[in-house]
Amino acid sequence: MMRTDDPRFATFPKETSPAQLLWYILQTAQGTLSIQEFLAEFRNLHEAIERVGAPEYASPEEAKAIWDVLWAVEFCSTDIAKEDNPEDWYIPEEVLTIVKRAAEKLEP
Repeated sequence: MMRTDDPRFATFPKETSPAQLLWYILQTAQGTLSIQEFLAEFRNLHEAIERVGAPEYASPEEAKAIWDVLWAVEFCSTDIAKEDNPEDWYIPEEVLTIVKRAAEKLEP
């Protein structure tokens, strides 16, 4: 996930943990990362964290905010008209709104 040649990742946490998910949420909400980058990498990052062990979130609020984002990522489609039950899907811009809402709850 981390791109050592990309200066935007200078503050990316090195330890595989929920702190990395938090970093992605905050950086995307601030516009440092694009929603396309976020969508391409967030789920894989979460899966890598789970492979290390059960994630330890700082609080129930942090866990809920991250899981709200994960849910939106899981049900994101660039063309919801092609999906079964299109009303159940998010477009990338809606995911970005959810990311920004989570960032407001998670900012230190």
